[in-house]
Amino acid sequence: MIVVTTYERPGSASRLLRQLTAALHASSPAQSVALLVLRDACAGDYSLARAEARAIDPRHVWLDARQRFGKMEFWRIHQTALDVARVWRPRRALYLQDDVEFEPDLLLRADRIWQAIERDPQRRVLYLFSSSDDEPNGRWVSYRRRDVLAEPCRLTNWFDLQGFMVDRQFFELLDYRMVPVHPNRWKRRPMQSSGVGRQWSRRLFGRAHVYQAWPPLVVHGTEPSTMNPEARERRSLDNRDDFNWTVPRPRPERSGDTLSA
Repeated sequence: MIVVTTYERPGSASRLLRQLTAALHASSPAQSVALLVLRDACAGDYSLARAEARAIDPRHVWLDARQRFGKMEFWRIHQTALDVARVWRPRRALYLQDDVEFEPDLLLRADRIWQAIERDPQRRVLYLFSSSDDEPNGRWVSYRRRDVLAEPCRLTNWFDLQGFMVDRQFFELLDYRMVPVHPNRWKRRPMQSSGVGRQWSRRLFGRAHVYQAWPPLVVHGTEPSTMNPEARERRSLDNRDDFNWTVPRPRPERSGDTLSA
């Protein structure tokens, strides 16, 4: 199961789906894929992205929100993904936001790490994003990260939403449900993020292990934020300098700051 979330980025969504097609072909051309695209209500023309989605999975599910959920109700978008996962019962799921990029070997490298950490019976999440300014003592949880010997990852026990991989037990531990995020979260601190990554990290803490790819497997930072632009002025979450492209690319000027969920 692959879950793509998008809002007002039709061009970026198309690019991501093209990169996903290349990654799937590099991984295994015969691999079956169940694709779910969740678009928050917006006016952008997604016809090209829809065609890219059909090319990946002719039976894919594309759901458009009838009203704008935005940051304060982003948890509802992820509740929809959990509802679909309850029906599809995937063995594994890959989540990607529309403002990340990656190389064709993404799935190969992610699967290699996933298999290497399978020896840990509590492994539930592989977070594909990382940056040099990540908190060494945890975000939202208090845990000093630990490098995994001989593997390009570290045990952090927290994750955010740019891109991550989970297994079926992840959904079961969450009981396929989101806890609604109360509007009071933003009453005094309006620049706070959606609370989804925070909620999942805290609900899993002590019950599951979260690993983080290092160096990162997805690059983030070329898109302006559509959800939390003010907060990204404080922290860009731009990991382009930490990402090693196989074919070096010119580093574009930052067009804006990106969201944390």
